[in-house]
Amino acid sequence: MHVMGLDLPIPDHTHLSRRVRTLAVQIPRQERTEPIHVVVDSTGLKVFGEGEWKVRQHGAGKRRTWLKVHLAVDAHAKDVIGVEVTTPAWTDGEVFGDLVDQVDGVIEQIDADGAYDTREAYEVAAQHQATLVVPPRENAVAWDADHPRTQALAAIQEKGLSQWKKDTGYHHRSLAENAMYRLKQLFGEGVDSRLFDSQVNEVQAQIAAMNRMTYLGMPVSVRVGVAVS
Repeated sequence: MHVMGLDLPIPDHTHLSRRVRTLAVQIPRQERTEPIHVVVDSTGLKVFGEGEWKVRQHGAGKRRTWLKVHLAVDAHAKDVIGVEVTTPAWTDGEVFGDLVDQVDGVIEQIDADGAYDTREAYEVAAQHQATLVVPPRENAVAWDADHPRTQALAAIQEKGLSQWKKDTGYHHRSLAENAMYRLKQLFGEGVDSRLFDSQVNEVQAQIAAMNRMTYLGMPVSVRVGVAVS
């Protein structure tokens, strides 16, 4: 920093090792005045520590080798407004309630994949007075006559899955996958911390940095031509 002529504080190395588990990470979020369209998804991050050769020779150890990161993303602002870090033993549906509870503001709609096609997920959405848009699982059966899942099944049977996705705006869910991609492109496929609490803070720090970059500006894609078949 001295060579570059920058007067910036330098964190002690222990902030990134021993003391990281005690840090309080503040994830920046913009204030919202309109109802929020939330998209959720999860991904895995590798926990470094067991080398590929050791695993190949002796198998995976008892220590966890993956973390599961659950994200709630604003479909319009494209920033992360909810994050949970768990072991792979936790299913998406089990974390859904805590994830949605982190969203500040009025939720209009929540888009999720088939892993969230559970009664509990619909109940969480109902508690927030939000519409849950989830493709029913294969061979799904109707629930109560007025249940949103039953109505989704009827609409899919009448119009087809593709048209149902267009009508409900379900295509926005890909923005959650895009957020996962950006996270891994910026910070890699795994975490460096060895202790779980430190790993949670490491992921939250990554999300905080990614949100700051998102607020600086996002790329705008513009169609410049039409494909000719």
